[in-house]
Amino acid sequence: MSGLKLKSVASLTLASALGFGVSTSQPVLSQEVIATSQPGEINSVGGTFSHSATDLQPIAQTPIDLNQFCKDYPLNSRCSQITPPSSTPSPSAPIEVAPTEQTSQDPGGKKSGWAITPEIGTLGLGASVTRSITPNFNARVGINTFSVGADITETDVTYEADLSLSNISTLVDYHPAKNSGFRLTGGLVFQDNKLKGTGRPADNINTITIGGTPYRVNVLESVDAKVGFPNSVAPYLGLGWGNAVQQGKGLGFSFNLGVMFTGSPKVDVTPNFGADVDLIPGTREQINTSIEKEKNNLENDLDWLKIYPVISLGISYQF
Repeated sequence: MSGLKLKSVASLTLASALGFGVSTSQPVLSQEVIATSQPGEINSVGGTFSHSATDLQPIAQTPIDLNQFCKDYPLNSRCSQITPPSSTPSPSAPIEVAPTEQTSQDPGGKKSGWAITPEIGTLGLGASVTRSITPNFNARVGINTFSVGADITETDVTYEADLSLSNISTLVDYHPAKNSGFRLTGGLVFQDNKLKGTGRPADNINTITIGGTPYRVNVLESVDAKVGFPNSVAPYLGLGWGNAVQQGKGLGFSFNLGVMFTGSPKVDVTPNFGADVDLIPGTREQINTSIEKEKNNLENDLDWLKIYPVISLGISYQF
């Protein structure tokens, strides 16, 4: 029985010394247990080896690195009270994040593609809104109005006139080079431009000349004239400079030069007869003939406006 006990002690001690696994339920035996065992021989039976306790004592007395042992066999009962050394992670190198396309851009380079352009020109005062469609095409909508009173001398009559401009433009700008401000423009302009005036004789003059014929104020006091354009929806063609919605652009300059096909102006002239117009028979008919001639003269003088010139300057701002 003592030989079996010694064999068990030797086996456990050898397993501890050589680093083999030991059951968590079996405590590791100290060298004192081996010292109390009876010396003797354990014969090899059935292919087993036998050693004496004195042969195994040097192995049991070999010092064991308990930290390394518990690292290799953490489930051993001797390792329950051992706190493994804390491993302090080495400071990691800073991780470089590759900039994305959005973050690599200039913070001021990303714009909305919408811009507004206050402008002044032959269509009046107003502003346009531009929207980028593609890198080469922009859509533009503008509103321009203006009104002013002035004295206009046409033929032999001075008219106290009121000019009224009202235009809504719907245009498409084409930029042949997307990074250039040069553009070609086409579209439609919804216009209601008109001129109204009253022709009167000059001060201290008692006659008014209509259609080349003078009439005294007692038979013709004045004439009312109205000028308008037949094409309320007028095609527009032009060119210009400035891309209000160019990528990364904030403030910009805008210049437009083009023509609006309004059609030949139509003139309406109405006489204001004097108190003595019917004293002389045929005077009314004669005045009406002169009025028709005056109308034709005015239409001939204003015929150049059938191709209405458009010039404008503005400052654009992209949001």
